[in-house]
Amino acid sequence: MKINRKYITILSIAVASVLTVSIILFFTDASDRSGRNHGMNDNMNGQALIQVGFTYIAHTHLTTYKNNLAHSTAPLPDDSALLKEMATKELMLQLADEQGVAASLEDGIQRAKELRKTLQTQPQQVQEQHTRILDTMGISEDQYWEDYSPPEYRDMLSIERFMNKRTTEMKTNQPDVMTSTKQLKEDLLKKALDEQRIIIFDPDIQWR
Repeated sequence: MKINRKYITILSIAVASVLTVSIILFFTDASDRSGRNHGMNDNMNGQALIQVGFTYIAHTHLTTYKNNLAHSTAPLPDDSALLKEMATKELMLQLADEQGVAASLEDGIQRAKELRKTLQTQPQQVQEQHTRILDTMGISEDQYWEDYSPPEYRDMLSIERFMNKRTTEMKTNQPDVMTSTKQLKEDLLKKALDEQRIIIFDPDIQWR
């Protein structure tokens, strides 16, 4: 049986993302991203590195993020690059919610069910690789698909929908301009910095 490389890519990204599920939402309520009454946690005072809207990212979140990425074989970027990655993801999730394209937890559950079925049709070596990853994470198959992965698939779908909407708008308003996904993200980050939607507290972080 031929290995479904597209599936492996999706699964790898999803698993890597799920490794960071505990920090993606930081101090926000994942089930209600539209809430705007979030304040800095008392024990966060003076510890935050950056603020994205109503979300604060501290040293502890960066450390956890780095530790989770250590499961990957890819070289680990520097702290500034990692924080930019974290901030951009959180920004897109907030924008997806504001623009009404955010996925629901039910969407995440459905995607998890679909991929779980797909995994069962893959060669034994692919399934064994998946099992090894779960062993590293210290969770069972059911825990992964029923508890860990749905919120992360929801976030992935939210970002995907937001970026599709953004790309469509760009093509409509500027049909002659070719803009990559990477550039769109950079433009979103720059605008958020200009509007102080993203606030940097650490002077060592330079994104301009």
